Amino acid sequence: MSFKFRLESLLTYRRFQLDQCRQLMAEVMRDRANCEDSIGKLQSERDSSLETMRSENSSGQINVRRMASLRYDVSQLDRNKRELMSRIARYEHQLQLCRQAVQQADAAVKTLERLKEKQQKVDEAKQLKKSEIDLQDAWAAVNLRS
Repeated sequence: MSFKFRLESLLTYRRFQLDQCRQLMAEVMRDRANCEDSIGKLQSERDSSLETMRSENSSGQINVRRMASLRYDVSQLDRNKRELMSRIARYEHQLQLCRQAVQQADAAVKTLERLKEKQQKVDEAKQLKKSEIDLQDAWAAVNLRS
């Protein structure tokens, strides 16, 4: 008779939950990294616009419309950067929650796995004892007949 863990379906479900939590955490980390990349691009655009403003300022002739347009672009880039920074803060909060969920799900899986191992060892000990008794009975039957 082989060992059958009574809570195998629960263990499977807990493992599924753990995988889901890990997957969600990976998605949040990916989204946060995308935001950070976007911030880097915005910063490059902002630096380029500021450099253009400086070079046009130093040339002696100032195109007022061009400068106003560049200032507007810089302010829009700053606004977009602030929005992305607030998104990153939300992602950080989500990551913290995901980490907690992963820890809890992992603890639930490990608890069930330890219980399974313990029950399996008990079952193996019972099987071993039963086989020893059967072996002793067989030996006694053969040796006591004579």
